[in-house]
Amino acid sequence: MAKESRTPFGRAACEAELKILKSEYSELYFDETPFNAAAIRPETYLIIGRRGSGKTALAQYLSFQKAFPNHIYIDVDEPTEYQKVLSDIAAHASTSPAIAIPRLKKLWQYVMWCIMFGHTRDKSQVIAEACEHSCSNGRASSLVNAIIDRCLSFLREDGDNRFDQRIGQLLNSERLNAAQTEALAIAAKHPILIAFDTLEKYEVSNEALMNAMAALVEAAAEFNLDFSEKGIHLKTFMSGEVFPYLEENVLLNPLKAVSDAVHLLWRPRDLLRLISWRFYRYLEEHDLLLEESKGKITWTSHREVFDKMWTPYFGRQLTNARGSREDTFSYVLRHTQMRPRQLILLCNSIALRAMHRGKFPVFSEEDIRLGIKDTERTLAAEIVNSFSLMYSGVDKIVDALMKMPMLFNGKELDKRASQSASEWPPNAYSPAQFRRLVAELGIVGIVSRHNEGSGYIDADFEYSLPRRLVITHRDTCVIHPMFYSRFNVEFNSPSRVIPFSTERNGQEENDYFS
Repeated sequence: MAKESRTPFGRAACEAELKILKSEYSELYFDETPFNAAAIRPETYLIIGRRGSGKTALAQYLSFQKAFPNHIYIDVDEPTEYQKVLSDIAAHASTSPAIAIPRLKKLWQYVMWCIMFGHTRDKSQVIAEACEHSCSNGRASSLVNAIIDRCLSFLREDGDNRFDQRIGQLLNSERLNAAQTEALAIAAKHPILIAFDTLEKYEVSNEALMNAMAALVEAAAEFNLDFSEKGIHLKTFMSGEVFPYLEENVLLNPLKAVSDAVHLLWRPRDLLRLISWRFYRYLEEHDLLLEESKGKITWTSHREVFDKMWTPYFGRQLTNARGSREDTFSYVLRHTQMRPRQLILLCNSIALRAMHRGKFPVFSEEDIRLGIKDTERTLAAEIVNSFSLMYSGVDKIVDALMKMPMLFNGKELDKRASQSASEWPPNAYSPAQFRRLVAELGIVGIVSRHNEGSGYIDADFEYSLPRRLVITHRDTCVIHPMFYSRFNVEFNSPSRVIPFSTERNGQEENDYFS
């Protein structure tokens, strides 16, 4: 790990860690995440996660995983390189999903084969010859850009009517079929893993681009069905912010195209083990481990990790900003939307406070409280930003929640919605759309359990669900703790909001490891 004391829990962005650590990144990666085994299953071709949930890290894991020995790894990791030309070809291919998606699906299939040919050309003369006609050298993302640009020229030269015929001819040509046979023979000895990344932010009103993304999902589903048992494994990473829109409005056959999807929905116990592993690696390298942390740690045991790697440094409990005692891990975690990046940022902020006091690696209650306060507005801003292309002016729209009570009835949202009406694009505003927006962003959740004597308000938020969270007038709602400062929330309940699944024992204690 990089010897940089300001980030003892690691960098928040996987891309930054890869740039610094290069091949040593595999030593930092936590092998015990719940998504590793799921991601490499042959039936898995679709991995969905919101920004900061670990998509890039999981894609990198595919490069050094051990389930497929002697494998060939292909990383298509720069979607911005081909977005513009992809939008152009999608626009030419018709904005009607029923026409555009089948057409673009053929294009994606051709792209997938060309990517493989470009990375196996040194293993077969047949493939090398095919590459002379269909592929180019260079990074996978650049290759995708070149292939799509070439296909765009078909539309410009021959028009819409001839496009299907030209792509069909490419897919069924003798040269490509011979290269496919060679690629499958190679994959039988050296499994081929393709990690296909997509953009994190999309303008969902761009119908052409949405058609292209839906076509990619459908092409990936069909490609995986045909070739995953033959040694070619395609893993498509999709934005969790955008995917629900694709599934509900654009995909032609969601039941067929979306099966065995892996949703990067983290549990408290898994986030605890991940963040503790990163901290352990740093402390071990810098000879700062406390006695409680030395010796063997069973990293699959969240309770042992909690006792040996969390409690000695963070303490077991603290007095929160409202004067109530609570568990330190629960306190830190409820200021996130259950994503590794957010937890890393918060813990680094806490650590920085301790460093300034000269007390690192042990954190005081004040370090934890102020470290979170220093960072929570940044986290809230990033959430809002991640939806800025989906909802134009979203930062001003959500300002209607200023001075909102932390606990309220769902009908209150309609009153606040009307205050945002002038900030919406023409013909876009409605109370229902406002409720949907604040649910999508994870700002507002629905109370699932509240016993005033317990001191807890358990709530469900959309970011923790593989489905929509529909807020009605009858629901009792809460604001997520991450947004208290952003909206200057009024505290109308002494209870604290727990925005993740828990169990309660007879004394109503919180078991966030459930």
